[in-house]
Amino acid sequence: MEKSDYRVPVPEEIKRTLSDIGKMIGQSLPEGWGFGLLIFTFGEDGTMTWISNAAREDMLKAMQEFLRAQGS
Repeated sequence: MEKSDYRVPVPEEIKRTLSDIGKMIGQSLPEGWGFGLLIFTFGEDGTMTWISNAAREDMLKAMQEFLRAQGS
């Protein structure tokens, strides 16, 4: 599972929690399904991180397709 954060370090507690949630989601999905979970802090100085069972490039493509669909 891939985790990424581009603004601030992610606290170890959050990394563990995100990993645990990701494992539960991945084990609950049928074969051939992917997932991506975004989490973020609130506020002006917020940051976001995510976990996925897909390759980074595939997850970015899925997110772009999702955003395009929201604009139509």
